[in-house]
Formats: sequence, structure tokens, C-alpha cells
Amino acid sequence: MSESVVDHDDVRDRPDAHGGGAIVPPPAVAPPGAARRRVLRVVGELNFGGTETRTAELLPRLVRGGTEMHLVTLSDHVGPGPLAGAVERHGGSVTAVPLGARFPVRFHRLLRQLRPDVVHVDCANFSGVLLALAAVAGVPGRVAHFRGDDNAPRSLRRRILRWLGGRLLRTFATDVLGVSPGSLTYGFHRAWRDDPRCQVVLNGLDLDRLRQPSGDDLRAVIGAGVTDVVCVSVGRASPEKRRWLLPPILAALHDRGVTAHAVLVGPGDPADDARVRAAADAAGVTDRVHLLGPRDDVGGLLAQADLVVHPSSLEGLPGGVLEPVALGIGTVACDLPGVRFIDERLPGVVIVDPGASAADWAEAALVAAAYTAATTPSAAGERFAHSAFAIDAAAETHLAIYRRRPAASGPEPKESDDRADHGGRAWTTTR
Repeated sequence: MSESVVDHDDVRDRPDAHGGGAIVPPPAVAPPGAARRRVLRVVGELNFGGTETRTAELLPRLVRGGTEMHLVTLSDHVGPGPLAGAVERHGGSVTAVPLGARFPVRFHRLLRQLRPDVVHVDCANFSGVLLALAAVAGVPGRVAHFRGDDNAPRSLRRRILRWLGGRLLRTFATDVLGVSPGSLTYGFHRAWRDDPRCQVVLNGLDLDRLRQPSGDDLRAVIGAGVTDVVCVSVGRASPEKRRWLLPPILAALHDRGVTAHAVLVGPGDPADDARVRAAADAAGVTDRVHLLGPRDDVGGLLAQADLVVHPSSLEGLPGGVLEPVALGIGTVACDLPGVRFIDERLPGVVIVDPGASAADWAEAALVAAAYTAATTPSAAGERFAHSAFAIDAAAETHLAIYRRRPAASGPEPKESDDRADHGGRAWTTTR
């Protein structure tokens, strides 16, 4: 079982449990005369995931606060999702530097070209390799950011690579961040509290973006009746998200006299989608399971839900739980450190054991739906706006980290001759 104890000192401006008054700083602006900080953000693969979405939401505030953001993906292409476009709209470059034998040379060359003040990496313990290269290139700020608990079983090869990456990270990182205490405990080191470089930095959530209405009437789209229960689940199609648990939960609700629909939102995967459909066929709920794929109106869809079910068994600080709670939608989720972290600060979370039966999930779903019915969006939003999860608080924390060291940026980076247009997006692939 994952660690679920949270130290009160782990988060700045911690609110009282379930909505007390944290002091949220005003939107950050650059101090007069302050030098801009050039930041190179490195992610593994661009998609519609929580890391990309949260970073895209933070970006306008970071730019306003004096940050120039550039982006690197370790894939061989710039994938979908909101982050690459957000970086380009705010004057940054987007570069694909695929992993391979020549990766160290290519990455070092990019560092020498951009001359960033900070390299901020979201690649778990592999971040150590990238931060070592950044140190060789003379980058003063080297930030590793852990986004998940990483408490899954590991092969011998993975354990060796994780150990090597961890050694490099402990040697070359100037800052080690985690989205929750559990992400640092299981991703970095159990003794992280003894390391002054370590800090819990919460994912900020843009409530204004989340409140944007959808152009679709969700009940009409899925053919749900007025009294039917609409259950939404947001997340990409991957094994740890356990989306295939939704159909048995619908069947268990039906056994209790409740007709419910499951709406799955997020990028699909052929194998995972097939598993969900097979589970729906087996449970006799094929006509009540709806795979909508990726959407840019997630908040508007969540606002129309009676509840959210988030069956994922591996998370850091799950946006699939935080987003509905911010809107006042009751949410059922696995007993994970990041889930408890949210539950201790905001109401609306119903926690079940990861190995719970479909009947247990169904009982929890009824509790969550009752919470939704009793909660107004305005009350939930006010509570969230004064919580440690508010986006302006997250932006201020990021800016403080970026400003810890004197700016060392050179002149504006030159545009590469390798720029090409792919689907309307200008981006660079290093050779």
C-alpha cells in the first residue's frame, strides 16, 4: 500500500482541511528591472496528459512573471496536446530531440544554442541524465520534477537504470520537486525531507478555464434519460488507468436499481479501448459506455456529470480527481497518496481500496452522486480559489524557484535552419 501520511510542513500556505483559508498570492508579475529567466522545459512525449495541461495553464503567468519558456520533447515528433502551441504563442521554441546514440551531442548542442538559465525536466529519474548534460553545459538552474508515485514493480534492468539515473540526479540537480509527498517518496527517495533541495510544488489548476461551458449537451450526446446517472472518467487509455472497471460498476449500480452511463474522456488506445468494450459486453452495458476520446471542453463535460469515477492505480497528484472536485462534482478514486492529499484539503472525494469490488465502487458512487447534488458550483469554486491548488499560488512558487540563481542568459537564441511545418505547427527536430 502506498504511503498516505502527509506532513503539514510539506506545502506552503496549507489550508485547513476541507476548505480553510489559505492565503493565495496575487498573480505574479516580474519585479521592476528584473532579468528574464530563460527556461528549457523537457518532457518525454507530448499528449493530452495532466503534466502538459497543467504546464500550458501555468505558462501565461510564468511569462508575465518574467520567464521565457522553451520546450523539448524526447519523442521523434511533436505530438498532440495543448503545451507545444502554448509555448509557441508565448514566443518560445519547440524542439524534438529523440533519444538515441547521438542524443547527448544533440541535447548539448541545443543547450549551447539556447543558453537557458534553468533546465526543468519532467522525466522521473531519467532526469538525472539530462541534468548532468545541463551541468556540463554550464546551466546554473537544474530542476527535476516528479509527477507520479512510481511504486509499481520493477524489472532488474529498470531498477539498475533507475539507480543510475537517481545517482546522477542527486549529484547534479539544484532543485527536486514533487507534485505531492508521495511522488517524492516513491519517485525520488524516502528520505527526501532531509534534502534541502526537495520541495512539494502543487499542480496549479486554472479554474476559469475549467468553467468554460461545453457546446454539447452531454445527456443528449450519449442518449441518457433525465433520471439516469451520468458518470464521467477522464484519463488517457493506459493499463494503470483501469478504465475497464467502469462497465462492472455500471452493472453493480443497475443491481441497486440505478441506470447509469459511463463517459470516458481522453486519448484512446486500440488495445485498451477493446478491453473496455469487451468488459461492457460482458457486463451487459454496451449501450451505456461511451468513449468520447480527447476533448478540449473537459470542464464543460465534467460540470454536466453526476459523479466522476477515477479508478487509476498509479498517480502523483491526479488532475482527474482535482478537476471535478474544484467544480463540486463528487469523485470516487483509489486510495493513493495523491488522492488522500487532495481529500485532506478539499471535500468531495470518496476513497476506495484499489482492490475493491465493483459493488464497493457502486456504493461509493452513490455517495459521490449525493455530494454533487448537495453542492453548488459557486461554493466549490470559492473553496478551491482559496486553496493551495489555486493556479496563481503554483505560478508564484515556480517563479521563485526560477529566480533563485542569477540570470545567465545570453542573447536571443537563433532560429534553427531545421524548422519545418508539420500539420500547421512550426517546430524543430535536431539532427
